[in-house]
Amino acid sequence: MFFVKIRGLYVITSADFGWRHEDIAEMALKAGARIIQLREKKMPARKIYEVARKIRKLCDEYDAIFIVNDRLDIAMLSDADGVHVGKEDPPADKIKEIFDGIVGVSVDNAEEAKEAEKYADYVGVGPVFETTTKPDSGEVIGLEGLKEVKEAIKIPVVAIGGINKDNVREVIKIADAVAVVSAIASSKDPYKATKELLEIIASEKRF
Repeated sequence: MFFVKIRGLYVITSADFGWRHEDIAEMALKAGARIIQLREKKMPARKIYEVARKIRKLCDEYDAIFIVNDRLDIAMLSDADGVHVGKEDPPADKIKEIFDGIVGVSVDNAEEAKEAEKYADYVGVGPVFETTTKPDSGEVIGLEGLKEVKEAIKIPVVAIGGINKDNVREVIKIADAVAVVSAIASSKDPYKATKELLEIIASEKRF
């Protein structure tokens, strides 16, 4: 099953900091990342598809997992390995009926995680810390909230929200994976930023 590979560093691309999605993906993959999520809400669907195909090719080259945020149509058309959905997206159980791939679901707490576990391959939980990347991400859950989710379910838990090289050590002690956006996408050197995060994660967990 793919979901057992949802661990370590989970890189989410963003075009909000000057880099193209595919540039971030390529630098992160070269540095050693093996999970890439394309998150894009502003581009026309055709453009998102074109970017997705480029990242799909890169992930194939590096034997990495490629996940598309929100857009099941783009995920299916681009041959992505998975799709990640939130509360405003189609329900995971319905997605599973037509999509033979990884399905990740965003949750806020342990109760939501238990419900998501019925259909999801992993859950994304957060924000663990304050974040400006996603203003509508909800209330900060902290490390204690993250622990509650981790202890409540058996599928992988991906922590997200305000995670960077200064706090990732504490987070990866609890979660199976850590998802980052600005820690890499806003960096002057995404390759170096990815390397630094991977080294810290490796010092805590040997995957």
